[in-house]
Amino acid sequence: MKEFVFIWNIENISYSWHKTGESIISPLFIAGPIQNSGWTLQLYPRGRNIADYFSLYLNRCEDNGPKKLCVNFELSCISAANSPLQSHTFPESDKSFTKNGSGFGHPRFISRHEVFFQKKDLYLPRDVLTLCCRMWKNEDIAKEFAQSFGHTCLPIERILVVGNINSEIVEERIVDIHSERQNKSLISISMLRYEDSIRLSIIPTNVENIKFSVLKLSFMEKTNRKILCEHACSWFGKPDQERWKLRLVSKMLNTGNENSVQNNVELLGEFVYSTGEETKHLENDYTYSPRLSVLVSKYIISCIPSGNLSDIPVISQGLWNLYVEHVLCDLEIKTQTTSFFVHKIVLCARSPVFLAMFTDDLKEKRNECIEIEDIMDDILEKFIFFLYTDSFDDLEWEAVIGLYYAADKYHVERLKLLCCSYLLKNVDVDNVCELLMLADKHHDSDFKRRVEDFILQNDERIFSSSIWKQFVYEQPLLPATTMLLRYDKERGNFFTFIILRHF
Repeated sequence: MKEFVFIWNIENISYSWHKTGESIISPLFIAGPIQNSGWTLQLYPRGRNIADYFSLYLNRCEDNGPKKLCVNFELSCISAANSPLQSHTFPESDKSFTKNGSGFGHPRFISRHEVFFQKKDLYLPRDVLTLCCRMWKNEDIAKEFAQSFGHTCLPIERILVVGNINSEIVEERIVDIHSERQNKSLISISMLRYEDSIRLSIIPTNVENIKFSVLKLSFMEKTNRKILCEHACSWFGKPDQERWKLRLVSKMLNTGNENSVQNNVELLGEFVYSTGEETKHLENDYTYSPRLSVLVSKYIISCIPSGNLSDIPVISQGLWNLYVEHVLCDLEIKTQTTSFFVHKIVLCARSPVFLAMFTDDLKEKRNECIEIEDIMDDILEKFIFFLYTDSFDDLEWEAVIGLYYAADKYHVERLKLLCCSYLLKNVDVDNVCELLMLADKHHDSDFKRRVEDFILQNDERIFSSSIWKQFVYEQPLLPATTMLLRYDKERGNFFTFIILRHF
């Protein structure tokens, strides 16, 4: 098999100024194993046509390869730990790339709401979006592998303003936001106290070259660092002149002592902007060599006293051993038929629900036992196994359905993503109704959208099947809503050819 992987980091993606239809293009990379062909990835941060989604495409450039080239490829978004968060696979038989010709990809690659709000910590560590393109050709020859890393930066300037404010002053006060990079004032903020509020005028001064910006102002009580009021605003293009009225906490305005708000208020301001600049470069690449792999493996093993890497347990194995041997367990999980003895710290580390349960003022915080009656014993055992080991192997359909429920209930996002990925890879005409109901029941909009994608790509087979007809009879509203999507003009334009060719 010939295989090539390109990993692309986009820094400061939250401050992208690109409107719908505008794109970021990766550095050009050469896929050596794929006949030395040249490629780029093209990302539309606010969609090629639909603003609520990222769109992502693979484009072929002018190169020394054949005029037409067919290749399998997968587009994915990966976490900082290189785990796939979202992926779409495109078989070789579906497309033919030509030099400087059409590209292929997905117009609704990822929901912006999921990336920037629902799962921001997973998708955007340090505000870096990481995309991966894997290309391969199945050929009965010696394995050949190479990879390349690209980096794109959307430069920003972050300006912080800190100042003491006397809220009793009745005269107007001006605070400037000054750019060190441009050596000039960008925005003036006029402040005036009026009864129990502060009125602000945002006055842009030198902002002609700003493409996107965010301004956040907070008034904080300095002694206990309590936020009295705050407001934030973002602008496409240059900032507009605005007037804000921020209401202060009234009970802190009337204390009348030396530590009261009139002497103890601090202004915290943050202004972040981008000017439409963009830098990109190819970081490095290397070619796979079986000989090199053997040498590296032998070197690593030679550094281990036992000479056997597998003899040294990883941390997950150590944690699992503590669970199996009931060492220092401090919590009992009871079901209707059995008990599981676990460690609170492991549950809290993996689940924000468990963390809140054992740290907030709830009865579970004081108890050494909790009851879980809505998850079957075998599913709960697999769920606990994942919490300790992060392992998701050798599972069957019904078990994954149960694990998805547990992951959603306890907000274990990584397990939920793995379950979704497994279910979507194994969806077919016989089980698609079950998946549609599952996604709808759990209000998982992205999961539901991808199930709908499958249904609309295979509408004739599914809508004519006996299972779907029974589904319509038993649950008429959900299948009717799904079938109507087929005739929705806007969505129909994308679902008819979900692998959209663009020029």
